[in-house]
Amino acid sequence: MRFIDLPADPLLAIFLDLDVEDVLALQQLCRALHEIGSLDYLWHKLVRTCNLPLDIPLGADSATLSGQELQAIVVKALKLDHNWRKPDARIRRAIPIMCSDRSSVNSMHLLPGGKWLITTQCAGSYDAPHTDLILWCLDDITSPVNVKTVPIDGYARSCQAYYQPAQHKFTVAVTLEQSERPEWIKVYHISLGSPAVVTHSESLGIRPVASDGAVYVVDDLRICGDTLGVIYRYISRQDMNFIDTIYLYLRNLVTGAAATITACEGRCCIHLFELFRDQYALACRHDLPAQVSIYDIPSSIISANLESPVNFGPDHILEGTLSTRCHLPHGRSFSYEASSGSLERGIPILSTMSFSWASPEVIMNRFSPPGHETRFIGLPTFASQAFLHRPAIGDHRQLGATGRRAVWVDSDELILRKWSASRHCRGETLSAGATVLTPPTSGLPFEQREIYRIAFDEATCRLCISLRTGELYVCDVL
Repeated sequence: MRFIDLPADPLLAIFLDLDVEDVLALQQLCRALHEIGSLDYLWHKLVRTCNLPLDIPLGADSATLSGQELQAIVVKALKLDHNWRKPDARIRRAIPIMCSDRSSVNSMHLLPGGKWLITTQCAGSYDAPHTDLILWCLDDITSPVNVKTVPIDGYARSCQAYYQPAQHKFTVAVTLEQSERPEWIKVYHISLGSPAVVTHSESLGIRPVASDGAVYVVDDLRICGDTLGVIYRYISRQDMNFIDTIYLYLRNLVTGAAATITACEGRCCIHLFELFRDQYALACRHDLPAQVSIYDIPSSIISANLESPVNFGPDHILEGTLSTRCHLPHGRSFSYEASSGSLERGIPILSTMSFSWASPEVIMNRFSPPGHETRFIGLPTFASQAFLHRPAIGDHRQLGATGRRAVWVDSDELILRKWSASRHCRGETLSAGATVLTPPTSGLPFEQREIYRIAFDEATCRLCISLRTGELYVCDVL
């Protein structure tokens, strides 16, 4: 019996055991194999094991897409991966969004898919600062659109956004500070339309300045669905010693239910904070061996009960409910200078990019919390020549949402470098590695030493770059 004469079920079983590259090749042999290789059921299974960043439409569930749509997404991802791994891959075009007659973009958030960008720009005096919060549409990179500008009183330090496609609504949270006033969070709900409008906004003061001179400083914030998570630090001085305690403030932005949880005590620092639908992840610098702790979000926060939300005040501190701990493979205490969290095919994924000042070694980890469909996925440990020049700190380093790609500014040579994770392809392993993305003679319309902030989407390899001179560019790498 010829291979193509096999019944449909055995043929489908064979297809399910192949890599996507082999499925696409087998499809081309004849009409019968093309029919089997185009089944919705087959592609829904293949994308769950496809080890590539896929450009699934923002907020969409891959299970609702047809096999033809998923196949087109995978083909695009394969071409992008092939080009991204080339040593000579370069930025193809850089489109200016803002000119230099404005202040620098001090924070920005590029949402998955690279279509939507949130930026904050600050101006005004020290006593009366103000910020422009801007929602950009980058669907057509040659003609970026300012969808909505929201003026805010105060100086914005950071921003986070979450898109809910069913409501065509963005939820944006901004950390603000102003002289003689404690830091606070401003939350905006922006509905897309013609024009886009702010349907609701609220100010959230974390805690006031204490009478003993203690201060509360916001370190990080995340939004997932209707839940806002804020990491903030309590700093006081007692008996010539600094007391440093870190708290997590959780709030349901629909019901108003809120809780404050002790995140870390002692002179410590949270190097990783990610928020999921019903869990959150934390990693502290002093943890040894290096580990990520996964906690359950209190049910009162997740509940959709609008009538009687449970609201624990800032003086009612809860203890976190530990779900599990994940020990990272290197086992040492590294500085977690970049992390990301995402839902990949419905499964929570955590990624870390860690390094130590005492060593040129940089380690990437990618895993999902135990109890979910996938187990720990460790990316290869490496100390390649490309990493002997340590990455710059803070917003000069961006790790992709699923931990498969990264971009950073080389702090020694002041150029951009790119990294890609290893993956299996047709029985072979494409190794992890880093190469130069923008050499000194890259022909970019700006000086690389002027780079101030970067934002990166790994599924499209789209990169946004703000300069100290006030300019903002959106770049297609390939």
